[in-house]
Order: sequence, then structure tokens, then C-alpha cells
Amino acid sequence: MPRLFLLLLLPLLLSAAPPVAQPPVRVAILGDFNGPYGSTTYPPALGRSITRITQEWQPDAVLSAGDLIGGQKASLTDAQVRAMWAAFDRDVRRPLADAGIPFVFTLGNHDASPAAPRDRREARAYWAAHVPDVTYTDRAAFPFRSSFTLADGSVFVASLDASGPDVDAAQRAWLAAQLASAPARAAGIRLVVGHLPLAGVSADKNRPGEVIRDADALRQVMEAGDVLLYVHGHHAAYYPGRLGRLNVLSSGGIGGRDYVGHPGTARSTITLLTLVPGEHRAIFETVDADTGATIRTETLPARIDGRGGPLLRVGEFR
Repeated sequence: MPRLFLLLLLPLLLSAAPPVAQPPVRVAILGDFNGPYGSTTYPPALGRSITRITQEWQPDAVLSAGDLIGGQKASLTDAQVRAMWAAFDRDVRRPLADAGIPFVFTLGNHDASPAAPRDRREARAYWAAHVPDVTYTDRAAFPFRSSFTLADGSVFVASLDASGPDVDAAQRAWLAAQLASAPARAAGIRLVVGHLPLAGVSADKNRPGEVIRDADALRQVMEAGDVLLYVHGHHAAYYPGRLGRLNVLSSGGIGGRDYVGHPGTARSTITLLTLVPGEHRAIFETVDADTGATIRTETLPARIDGRGGPLLRVGEFR
């Protein structure tokens, strides 16, 4: 075959080659595990969860929706808040780091409430010394707000400052810009994590101030940015659902709460989320953190009618 013909044919052959498949990315979802105000110990279920993550699941990262320590009480001293962060470092961050698993997060009301300047100061000081080993796109407002990528850029994550109910227009504009950025558009999957939910999940927290205000405006930014999933905490009631055109994961926690309209459903949970960037979908496995039993999705309420809902149960995120 003439050499010139081969040279002309080569670009066509290269363009016809199938794209390199992006491997699945496994992320453990773990949050809302703070103890009582000022506590420097954690429930036994958290230790079992850390062991499961480091020895069994071995994910690419742990993603947390906040409430890592028991702050948000004015009578606590600076020393007590620092002692709680030291306990978190000892029992959570360091064991994960020793296993090569980065802990990435948003902060909750018990870590960094907008009404608690001291808590925010101490959170900033702790995380300035323990920046997670991921590739940041924007960490100008870290640790309260940031964006980063996982798995060589195949997953993009934006972490909101939703430690209180107000996610204002300026932060929505920041999120829209992050989702339009080159790293976000190059990623096969885009996630957003924030502490407060867009709609009520647990009966105890289904009231004003415990759900993001003007949640529809924030949800529309995520839908426009082709976000696969919003991960939140605060209500401590595990639920995989859909709100409008957006998937949402109420991440549960260690020490759970009953669903709205479903008494007796509280339990501790931990979830392994398997993201498939090439297919823009995710599957999940959730276990009871106290017993280790798998939680079957079909046993969850088909619908939760909380404030700002309804949430409709889903079996996977796509």
C-alpha cells in the first residue's frame, strides 16, 4: 500500500478508534457522626465503619456531608473545640490517610455554623494544616467552599457552604461558574455536596431553617450544570431519591432519624457509591453501620413528602 495513502488514512483510523473507557470510581459516603456537644469520643459504629472502609471497601475517596465534630455551643472553650478536631484526626482522618484514602467534605452546622465565628475559625485552622490530597479547581474559600476532581479528572465535585439554610445568589453564581469550568465539563460525572438538604427527609428536621431556603433556585443551577447527584447530610436519614430532574442522596449518619411520615425507621448507615463516568450513572450499596446488614433499596419508602418535596425513591442514579 503506497505510503502516501497510509498517511492519508491514518487520521481516519485514529478517529474511528473507540475512546478509552474511564474505570468506575468508588466513593464511600460517611457523615453526621458527631457526638454530643464537646465530645472527644465517637460511637462504636463509626470505628466499625472506618474499618470497613479501609480494609474491605478501599474506595478512591471518602466524601462527607459534614457534622464531623460536636460544636455549635457557645459555652465550649477554644481548647474544647480543638480537642474535638484532634479526636476527629485521630479516629477518622488519620486512619483513612494511612490507608491512602483522602477524606473530602463539606462542613456542617456542628463544624462551622454561620452563627458561630469561633467554630469557623477553628475549622479553618484545622483544615489549613490537613488539606486533602486531591486536585483542586478552586479552594479560595476552603474549607467552607471548594471544587476538586477525583480519579484523574473523571469526577468533578463542588462543595458548597450549606452549613446553614442560606445559599445565596452569590454562591449559586459561584456554583454555576464551577460547573461551567473546563475541569467540570471534562469530567464524566459532576457531583455537588452540601450539608443541608433541598427537601425534608427526617421528621425531626422537617421544618424551616433545617432545609435550604430558595432550594428551587439552587436545584435549577445543578440541573443546568448536568449534575448527576447532590449529596447532603443534616437530616441523618439515608435516602436515595429524585427531586425534579435532580438525583439527591440523603447520606444518613451514625445515629439516624425517622423518615417524615414513617416512625420507627431510624438507623445508622454508611454507603459505597460506585460512579461510572463513561455512562454518567452511579450505583450504591448501603449497610446498617450497627449490624453490618445490607439495606435493600426496595424496603425504603417509595416517596417522602417532606418540606420542599416530594422525594421519589430511585434504585440507581442516572
